[in-house]
Amino acid sequence: MTAEPPPQGTPGMAGRGPCFDGRSSVDSGWLRELSSLTVELRSCGLEARMDGVIGAVDAIAYGPARRIQRAVLRPHRGRLWWWLRWAGDPSTSAPHHAPLAPAAESATAARRIVQVLHTARR
Repeated sequence: MTAEPPPQGTPGMAGRGPCFDGRSSVDSGWLRELSSLTVELRSCGLEARMDGVIGAVDAIAYGPARRIQRAVLRPHRGRLWWWLRWAGDPSTSAPHHAPLAPAAESATAARRIVQVLHTARR
């Protein structure tokens, strides 16, 4: 199988897209989605911190132990999706990401993050 780059001028999956290297700002659509998930997580009783530089939201739960779950906003199948960052066992694997929910479904993403944090507490 030979893979070749598309011809010059062929539209890409997400167009220009945001830049997370600090050299240019994230577009308003990405900031709207970051803010929406932050608000949803706070309404669930979690502390939430938005990082517009890397396109992530950290959900923080307190209890016997402080737990943090990061969700990152990235393209998936031609749309923006929330991805969960899974740390796994540090001695056996590097962190990886799993698709969580479409970016427009911030309530669904927040509910799933709450479930992950609740399960981690057990």
